[in-house]
Amino acid sequence: MELLPFWNFIREFEEAYDYHRKKIMKSFELSAIEVDVLAFVSNNPSLNTAADVVRYKKIAKSHVSLAVKSLIDKGYLRKEVDEKDKKKYHLIPCEKAEVIVDFARRERDEFIKVIDQSITEEDKQSFREVMLKIENSLKKEYELKEK
Repeated sequence: MELLPFWNFIREFEEAYDYHRKKIMKSFELSAIEVDVLAFVSNNPSLNTAADVVRYKKIAKSHVSLAVKSLIDKGYLRKEVDEKDKKKYHLIPCEKAEVIVDFARRERDEFIKVIDQSITEEDKQSFREVMLKIENSLKKEYELKEK
């Protein structure tokens, strides 16, 4: 498999994503990481810890920590202690963040609309299947090497 088309895809995807993220940043005077953290925990309520953000968004723990503190200071997020693990905190968007989250979701929908405009449902299903095959191959190969 030639990797250059893959890296080009990632670059184009990230640049298009960044276009929409910058609109949110400018509209609400937030950093890129603040936007990513707030949008991620708002759109993924079951993945709402700082560790989840670090894992799925691939952002440094220290940067997530600073963004979370800033979002709490601005009144957009609050921390809630986990009932089972008192050392673990869940990040909960505050009512004040609703306007930002709504704006971010509209931007996300616009981004998805652009992606969807030239591909069929069959294309999407094929893409999901290929991604899953690659993911499973990588997990299998590298989990074996880690043991």
